[in-house]
Amino acid sequence: MYFNIEEDGDKFVFHLKKGVPFSTSYLIFKHKKTGKRISKEIKSSKAVISLDELNELDEYGRFNVFVKVLVMNKIFIQRIKFVFQNSNKMIFDKKNHCLLESLQSKYFNLSFIYKPAEFIAKATEFKKENNQILVKGEIEAYDDIDFNSVEILIALTSQWRYMPCNWEKDGETIKFDVAIDFEIDEEDIGNRHYPRIRLKKDDIVIDNARIKAKNIKINEIDDKYLDYIENFKASEETILEEEAKGLDENEYCSMLCIASDSNLIFEILNKRDINRMMKNEKRLLEHFSTLENKKLVFFESFDGKFYAGQSRYIYEKLLELGYDKYFDFVWSYSGDLDIPGNPIITDRDSKNFKKLLKDCEYWITNINFPHLKDEEDIVHLQSTYGTPYKCMGTDVKTNSKKIRKDIINLGPGKLNYLLTANDFSKEVFKSAFGYDGKIINKGYPANDIFYQNNAKKIEQIKKDLNIPKDKKIILYAPSFRDVELSDEKERNYKLLLDLKALHEKLSDDHILIARLHPLLLKDLEIEDGMREFVMDLSDYDEITDLYLISDALITDYSSAFFDYAHSKKPILFFVPDKEEYSGFRGLYSQVEENLPGPEIYDSQELIDAIRNIDDVSEEYKGKYEAFYDKYCNLGHGNSAKDVIDIIFKDVGK
Repeated sequence: MYFNIEEDGDKFVFHLKKGVPFSTSYLIFKHKKTGKRISKEIKSSKAVISLDELNELDEYGRFNVFVKVLVMNKIFIQRIKFVFQNSNKMIFDKKNHCLLESLQSKYFNLSFIYKPAEFIAKATEFKKENNQILVKGEIEAYDDIDFNSVEILIALTSQWRYMPCNWEKDGETIKFDVAIDFEIDEEDIGNRHYPRIRLKKDDIVIDNARIKAKNIKINEIDDKYLDYIENFKASEETILEEEAKGLDENEYCSMLCIASDSNLIFEILNKRDINRMMKNEKRLLEHFSTLENKKLVFFESFDGKFYAGQSRYIYEKLLELGYDKYFDFVWSYSGDLDIPGNPIITDRDSKNFKKLLKDCEYWITNINFPHLKDEEDIVHLQSTYGTPYKCMGTDVKTNSKKIRKDIINLGPGKLNYLLTANDFSKEVFKSAFGYDGKIINKGYPANDIFYQNNAKKIEQIKKDLNIPKDKKIILYAPSFRDVELSDEKERNYKLLLDLKALHEKLSDDHILIARLHPLLLKDLEIEDGMREFVMDLSDYDEITDLYLISDALITDYSSAFFDYAHSKKPILFFVPDKEEYSGFRGLYSQVEENLPGPEIYDSQELIDAIRNIDDVSEEYKGKYEAFYDKYCNLGHGNSAKDVIDIIFKDVGK
C-alpha cells in the first residue's frame, strides 16, 4: 500500500495509489517515540496533513505513516511503502523554523522527519559543462539567519567532498552556484550520492539540509553521468546516524496483534518483509561465497516493477521441469509478491545489480534493457509483451523526433532471440525494428494459462480481491497516450471513460476493473460513491489474472486484446479519439480491418454494448473466429516449454 505525495503550500496531499478500494480508511502519522498521532480520513482517495497539525502535537522527530482500514467491522493497520516518486518531498515552515521531509525507512517503508531547520534549499539547474558539473540553486531561510559562507556536500563512495559555493542575496532568497570539478570513478557509477547544502558562520556550521532537486533541466550530459544525475534527482534518505543507531531490531521482527477498537495498537510491523530480506541476503551470500556456483539465469519484467509476463511463466515452467538442478535464478523485482523457487532478488537500484547481471549467462527480459560491456557470451531472450495494433518503431507516423526516438528505443537492440506471439508480430518486429536475429515464433508463455483448468484459481483471485460472486466483471485495459498526442500535456484516461455514467447504469450487477498501461501508471480519481463499482488495479502484478476473472474486456489500441482473445470472451473497443490517435501514431490496417469486436465512440453506446453483450458476441462471432485463427493459433498451452526447449536445449546433456 502506498501513496503519491504532492506538496501544496504548508500541506502534504496524499493520493492513494495502491490500497483497499471498498472501505473506510484513515491515514495515520504516528510519532516513533511518544506515540502521539494525527489521524485523517481518506476521502476520494486522498488525505491532507498540514504543518499546523504537527505543530499542535509539539513533537519533533520521526513520524511513521500507517493506513487504518475498517472492513466488515474489523480493523486492519498497515505501514505505507516508500516509493521513489516520494523522495525529496519537503515543506519548510519559515514562521516556526521547522522542516518536514520524507524518508525511506530501513525496511523500505515511508517515514517523515519533522525537525528544527534554518533553511530549505532547491536546485534550479544541473548540467555538465567543460568537464565540470554545474549546480545552481536557491535557499529560502528565516529572516535573521547570520552566515558568511555556503558549501555543497556530496558523498562519493565512503568520502564526503565539501566545496565552497558562490552566493548572493536576492531579496529574501539566497542564490548559489558551484562547479564540481572532480571525476566520477567507475565504482561510483550506479551508487547513490547525497548532495547537501550547509551554511556556515566562520568555522561554525549553522545547519545543513538535503537539496530539493525537482524538475531540473539537464543539458548535454554524456552517458558517464546518467546514473549520477538520476540519483541526484531521486536522492534517498540521509537519515541522521543517531536515528539509525537508535532503531530497535525487535521492532522490525515482531508482529503485533490488532486489539479491539477501544485498545488499538498503531505499530504494525512487517515481519514478512524482514524474513524476505534475510532470506535474500542468505541467497546472495551463498552465491558469492561458493566456489562452484551453478550458472545464473536473470529475469525481469517492465523494469522490475512486476512479477509478470513471459519472464514469469518461463521461470515457473523452468521450476516445474526441474531446471533448478542446473541453475540459480535471479529476479530483478521491487514489488511485494513472494516469488516461488527461492530466487535471488535484486533491482536496478541495488548495489549487487550489475555484478549479478554480469554473472548471469542467460537474460530473459520483456522491454528495452540496459546492456553491459562484453556481453557476447550472454544468451539474451527479449520475450516482448504484445502483438502490435498501434504502429511500432519505424512504422510510427509522427514526425516528432522525441516520440520517434522513445518508440524506436523500445526495440530489441542486441539480442540472441526475440519471442513473438504469431506470424504477424514476427514480420512487424523484423521490419519496424530492423531485427535480423533469431526469432522464436511459438506464442506467448503467459497465454498458456488459457488452456488449463482455472476454476479454483479464478475463485481464489476473486476472493483475494473481495469481488462479489454475483457480479459481472468488466476489465478496462487501455493503451498509453504519447505526451504529444494532443494539446494537453498528458492525456488522462478518465477523460475518455465516463465513470459516472457507467456507475449509474451498471453498478447494480457489474464491477469495472481499471488496469492502466504499466509503462504509464496513472491514477484514476474514484469518488467515494463509486468505490464499490470501480477498482483501480493498475499496480496489480499479473494482468493475466484479471483476464481470467473478467467477463468482457474494454480496450482501445492496446495489445491486450490479442492475449485476451485466447479466452474467447467478448472484446469492446472504446475509441473516441481514434481519428486523432491513428493520425498521430498510426494503426496497422490488417488488424484494424479484422477487429474481433465493435468500435465504440461514446459512453452510452458502451453501456448499451455491455448490457447486450450476448448480442454483441453473436454479431461478431464470425470475425472473432477468424481473428483467433490468425493471431491466436500458436502455443495453446505449450509455449513456455517450447521456448525452454530452444533456449536451454543443451542443458543437462
